[in-house]
Amino acid sequence: MAAQRLRKTFKYPSESDDEDAVEAGMDEQDQAHLISSLSSHDTSATHTYTLALLVLPLAPTILYLPRLFSLSTIIPSVVAIASLLATAYTLYFLPLPPVEPDVDGSSANTKTGARSSKGKEKAESARGYGSKVPPWEKQAAKPGRRPVPYISDEVADLLAEYIVTVNRAVCGILALFETWQARAWSEGLMIGGGYLPGLICMIILYARTELRIIDVNGLERLKPVAKGKDS
Repeated sequence: MAAQRLRKTFKYPSESDDEDAVEAGMDEQDQAHLISSLSSHDTSATHTYTLALLVLPLAPTILYLPRLFSLSTIIPSVVAIASLLATAYTLYFLPLPPVEPDVDGSSANTKTGARSSKGKEKAESARGYGSKVPPWEKQAAKPGRRPVPYISDEVADLLAEYIVTVNRAVCGILALFETWQARAWSEGLMIGGGYLPGLICMIILYARTELRIIDVNGLERLKPVAKGKDS
């Protein structure tokens, strides 16, 4: 009899039961604490990865220093060092704006997302990229700017406006110069090679898009959506 009662009363919890339990158990204070924890963890992790990635453009600059004492390599080495420092500056001082979290499971949001994705495709086509924008160009809105020591705000604003474009042009010139020399690819990707600054620049610009922190205001806007599911 006890076994029959257990078979009748026991029921495996479904996913909907878990969601209802979580939503019912989280009041506004719990949600605020969760959002604060997620934001703090994301900001801390982003800062850590940013510092770790700074090694990629800064380490080669040290290896370029001995090449400054030779007349045959001083000019390309100075240009390469300037490019690497510009890449490091872009990574640390010019983070991209926070990314807004997507809301899934809502028909209204799905329609809005469909309209916005169509709009993005049209904008990308208008800019000449076809149907796909390079990863390092996605949502390339004006970046935020960290305070830059020893530089005035006017100069820092000019750097924020033009440093990425100028750095790409410099990397292109170095790559063309390397192609003109007709050396092996392995030499072009080593210290003193013309392809190295451009390769590092592309990696950092792509990583910069992945290091965008979560928009806290966007997380706050998710709270009413969770409440609407309970009603």
